[in-house]
Amino acid sequence: MPDIVLDKQGNEQLFNEVATSYDRSGPKFFTEWGKRLIELMPITPGLRVLDIAAGTGAVLFPAAQKVGPKGRVTGIDLSGEMVQEARRIARSSGLSNVDFLKMDAEHLEFPDASFDTVTCGFGIFFCPDMNAAFREMYRVCKPGGYIGLTVFDKNPAPFTPGFPILNQQVTAYKVPYVRMSHGSSWTPEEMKGMIEQFGFRSTLTRSEFYDLVYSNAEEWWKCMLATGPRATIMLMDEETRARFKEEYCAKLQSMMKPDGLHIAVGAVYAIAQK
Repeated sequence: MPDIVLDKQGNEQLFNEVATSYDRSGPKFFTEWGKRLIELMPITPGLRVLDIAAGTGAVLFPAAQKVGPKGRVTGIDLSGEMVQEARRIARSSGLSNVDFLKMDAEHLEFPDASFDTVTCGFGIFFCPDMNAAFREMYRVCKPGGYIGLTVFDKNPAPFTPGFPILNQQVTAYKVPYVRMSHGSSWTPEEMKGMIEQFGFRSTLTRSEFYDLVYSNAEEWWKCMLATGPRATIMLMDEETRARFKEEYCAKLQSMMKPDGLHIAVGAVYAIAQK
């Protein structure tokens, strides 16, 4: 079956559906990686930060803490439900130096040089026109300001063995695979080259590797239903999906270690200056 390329409408629908379950099953890896990106960036109190594809705030909330009450962080996302969920979390956390807007990263509705720092955690590859998104990041970043991004590392393949086994089984079931316009994984060198094409000067590009442990295959399945693979899984009818899940979870259950199911993934942290 030919692949289906996820367009903007598909992206919006996907993340509207997962807004209340995103990063809540098993290890909260997006939350941890968001904190790590902000740790690595030269963000100081009082700065104005834009977080692109902010989701439920994995990067935005640690950035808001770092800039302090005299700074401000604006988060944008294509998904209106993600924006609403992030606002809810901000209210419950008592944060007052944050704003959330529904906006397309390829068409930022801000004047030139509006922000000291621009961030994007695991979101740039959802933009069908990544070049446009990079140009917009450059435009709204102040001279001397910084951008910071995270993507997945190519090696090992992201979320091994979970995703590779899923992909094999999707092929066996002859289900169309829903993919993004681009891949989601690059080497640090590739990310450095990509960013520098748009006029930024790379200051740090590095990979860090993680061993995520899930208590069982069911917990990992719930994680997949709250992230990108959901789009493919939900193409199946209910009966096929139940059979697919049973077979898939049985394969992963056979790989369980005494402390749970281990999923390997690498994150590339890329920071550059305008």
